[in-house]
Amino acid sequence: MFLFLVTEYGYTLKVGEKSDIYSFGVVLLELLTGKMPLDPAFGESVDIVEWVRRKIRNNRALEEALDHSIAGHCKDVQEEMLLVLRIAILCTAKLPKDRPSMRDVITMLGEAKPRRKSICHNGVQNPSKERPIFSNSPVIGLL
Repeated sequence: MFLFLVTEYGYTLKVGEKSDIYSFGVVLLELLTGKMPLDPAFGESVDIVEWVRRKIRNNRALEEALDHSIAGHCKDVQEEMLLVLRIAILCTAKLPKDRPSMRDVITMLGEAKPRRKSICHNGVQNPSKERPIFSNSPVIGLL
């Protein structure tokens, strides 16, 4: 298991709401990409935040970063994941003052929730059947 430290903690030894928001952004990135914070696929000394930032700097499609086992070829799901990815990017801003408050994060996540009635199966819209996107999640049994 890896310990992922917020950048400013290394300099100031202080943690607070903005540090928690950074950590929350890292968790969002893990969920969206299916990658660990320090995945060997990123390369030496590159973490998940820098990996996503490099994709942005290199004008790479952010869809490449998404976990395709969740999104598949369903454009609706990919769009929702991209909205949450943008929130994660805001949460992991380098400067704490540039990160949103948790209240703002909650508002943004609420606005990013699904607005559709249909769900994709094998990349095809299927409005007649609905099932949870994360149907293989261990928390499904708790709901």
